[in-house]
Amino acid sequence: MADVVGGLAVFAVVIAVGWLLVRAGAVPVGSDTVLTRVCFYAATPALLVTTLAGADLAAVASRGTAVAVVAELLGIGTAWCMQRLVLHREAAESMIGALASGYVNAANLGIPVLVLVLGDATAVAPILLLQLLVLTPITFTVLDAITRRGSPSRFATYTIPLRNPLVLAVLVGVLGNVSGFDLDAALRGHLAELLHTLGRIAVPLMMMSLGMSLAATRMRPPSALAAQRRARGGGVVGGAGAPDGGAVVSGVAVPAEPVHDASSRRALRWAVAWKLLVVPGLAVGLGLVAGLHGTALLMPVTTASLPTAQNVFMYASRYGVAKPLARDAVLLTTAGFVPVVLVAAAVL
Repeated sequence: MADVVGGLAVFAVVIAVGWLLVRAGAVPVGSDTVLTRVCFYAATPALLVTTLAGADLAAVASRGTAVAVVAELLGIGTAWCMQRLVLHREAAESMIGALASGYVNAANLGIPVLVLVLGDATAVAPILLLQLLVLTPITFTVLDAITRRGSPSRFATYTIPLRNPLVLAVLVGVLGNVSGFDLDAALRGHLAELLHTLGRIAVPLMMMSLGMSLAATRMRPPSALAAQRRARGGGVVGGAGAPDGGAVVSGVAVPAEPVHDASSRRALRWAVAWKLLVVPGLAVGLGLVAGLHGTALLMPVTTASLPTAQNVFMYASRYGVAKPLARDAVLLTTAGFVPVVLVAAAVL
């Protein structure tokens, strides 16, 4: 428990450094996007390859992994029923609400948290594959059918997961493991050294980018920017706003930030509670039924406690559905998952 608390404290400091860098103006708002891309395209794939290439794949395909996968699927399914049948949300809104309630941040936060709590991130691989190869195509299919706002190229839309560097890294790592490929011997060890070097920077960059992202969230909303421009005597054309309620800055219409109505706020509260309480509870129940205890049970519970993935907001933005719910679910569950993980580590 003390090790987990100490590790989370280190994470908090790194996150705070990223937050301070943006708030102090040392780096520009949006710098988190650069770090996230470095992680997504280079550092995290390298970490996944080296982790899975040397992993015990029998441990990956364990009862704990099965419990984690089933808990996520049950969490999303029950959340959809709650959003649709109890809260009477539209079908597309219910889909986003369900994903916000169960689709976890397996890469940017799952990997470092599992390394911290369990000492190994191998267990995140099946979750990544489930989300990127199964849940993402299903989400695209359903939202395309409901909103009819899909990409003109459906082939490009549905093959997005197959071009995801994280999926490719998982597949390369597993294939290398199964084939017996000696990573340490390849290119006289230089290949392994390169991958390990890139992999070591993945976790701190993920944490720092999260802090930068939190600092930039609503830091300068359109209304505040418009007021500042107006005070300076320029930038806002005729003092009028954009047709959608946003600001017109330097001749460019800046769209208003999406806001909640009463129904959306209620759905958000349920989604956050589902993500932080119900899904981890499902993992505990399923794990006990499967005969898991101690560290073996902590793995699926920790995975289930991870916050909502930013992908959910990307899907909501792409289809123009429930954007405020997705945005704030990511923020609130990211802020709230740490106490859940601490309680799980203390009890289990």
